[in-house]
Amino acid sequence: MAEPTKQDRALLAAIFSKMDTVAMSVAVGVVASLGLFIATAILLLQDVPTGFPIGAHLNLLQDYLPGYMVSWPGSLFGLFYGFLVGSVCGYLVALTWNFTHYLALGALLMKAAVMAD
Repeated sequence: MAEPTKQDRALLAAIFSKMDTVAMSVAVGVVASLGLFIATAILLLQDVPTGFPIGAHLNLLQDYLPGYMVSWPGSLFGLFYGFLVGSVCGYLVALTWNFTHYLALGALLMKAAVMAD
């Protein structure tokens, strides 16, 4: 089997680029934490009549995230939990991306080796 040229290696590196798991987890974590914080803040800043529930749907997150509620202290818990859940999801996405690309690259190289013989 012939050795791949520099151009072939550059092409394969561009097509099957590896995703940075730490960068992806931090980026998704920051976006998720800010999203949950801003959603809570928007609900708190709205003018709501007395006795009317504020953010009934978003308030259901307190069943899954201890300490979170639609309040200013709860929004800080939302920052923490948003980052935690978002970073885990981002890490899993990057890990899956890298794994599937390694499998695809391996299959491509095996096919090329079979065709070269």
